[in-house]
Amino acid sequence: MSDVTQLNDQHSSDWTFKVAELNSSRASFSLDIIDIITDFEVYEHIDKPYITGKLVVADTQRVYERFDFQGGETFKIQIQRDQNESIEPIKKTFIIDEVLHVAKSNETSQAIVFHLIEDIGFIDTLHNVNKAYQGQPQKIIQTISKDFLKKDVGSNAEDNVQNDMNVIVPNLSPLEAMAWIKNRATDKDGYPFFLFSTFALDKFMFYDLSTMLSEKPMNADTPYTYSQSIELSEGPQRLFQIFDYKVKNVENLASLVNAGYVGANHNFYDITRAKNAEVKFDVHKDFYNRVDEISKRQNLPLISPNLEYEEKSISDFQSRNITNIFAGKNFENNKSLTESDNIGDHRRKVISNAMKLLLTKSPLEIVVNGREFLDGSTNFTIGNNIKVVFKANQDDNPSTVIDRKMSGDYLIYSARHVFSKEKCYSILLITKIANYSSDDYPVG
Repeated sequence: MSDVTQLNDQHSSDWTFKVAELNSSRASFSLDIIDIITDFEVYEHIDKPYITGKLVVADTQRVYERFDFQGGETFKIQIQRDQNESIEPIKKTFIIDEVLHVAKSNETSQAIVFHLIEDIGFIDTLHNVNKAYQGQPQKIIQTISKDFLKKDVGSNAEDNVQNDMNVIVPNLSPLEAMAWIKNRATDKDGYPFFLFSTFALDKFMFYDLSTMLSEKPMNADTPYTYSQSIELSEGPQRLFQIFDYKVKNVENLASLVNAGYVGANHNFYDITRAKNAEVKFDVHKDFYNRVDEISKRQNLPLISPNLEYEEKSISDFQSRNITNIFAGKNFENNKSLTESDNIGDHRRKVISNAMKLLLTKSPLEIVVNGREFLDGSTNFTIGNNIKVVFKANQDDNPSTVIDRKMSGDYLIYSARHVFSKEKCYSILLITKIANYSSDDYPVG
């Protein structure tokens, strides 16, 4: 392709586009669109192995016509923290997979809204996996990624003989196959694994929930705080202001009961050997009794053991009978994806699914300054912990204690980064599996 065609000068903000370039294999030129971008958003989620985005441009230079957008065009970006070029820029390549909206602003200009998908998400749709694999889940996932997507998988998974398996991938895309295997993986205590991509790094992340929750919050000494007075401060805490927050559609305990992850019988029936393994699941005995192994200060269960009906804890009720059917002995020397050797392995499956649902019980959405996450050398968003503090709602002495339900060491579950010419904001969906046990201000 020929040299980049410059449309306009770049703008200034607390971040800067170093590169914003459209390319297409059908076009004879590349197009620099830095200053016709009006809005840019990036979305990352702990359950998604690729990131997505949205791009809005003000078309006054016949961009829509000249590129003849059909889907599959490439959008390359490089974002740099303004006034601090020692911090690595974020570099990312997206594919335009849909034109969401085109509307005339006046006779000579129009606004175009593109939906973006990380290049690896588009490349994934071009491949099909029909192949047998053997080994640990992380090894199989790494092999599929290397063979089809040419992308590294960072992982903290340890070899666990109980996770070793044979699997035949049945006509799936590479990312579908990797997610299918990920859903079967647990650590030795039953904590689930997550497979995700991040805005900052160019690799997949395959990490278990136990490790993520055990990490010290990134901002242990400067918590994100919802306070009107923080804007007037001179210290670093002014950069960690919560501008807005939302609590909506939370604490749906009935959905957890109905799904069988408070108290239930989970049956695993092997149709090959006509044998049934029964797991009596109790969310307190199987999970919350061990939660202080992760955090001593945040171990107050989201489902209280004191919540009773007819003088009986709700987790003591076997509210559901759930039957899972699988075929054993598919392979002579190893187990299949759905097969388990013992009742402990079956129990880990149940615990893993329960933890995933517990993460969605009490989420909190906060709006914070996005510039603190713009570092291309390290992931500071999903999968990391942040400390959040809300002052307790009381008139007599409002500054001495915290709201222990709203405050907490939260896991970043998803992040939406919104870039405009004036500012970069990050809208974080954060979650936790337990509350602070004290309303004293948490230090460190």
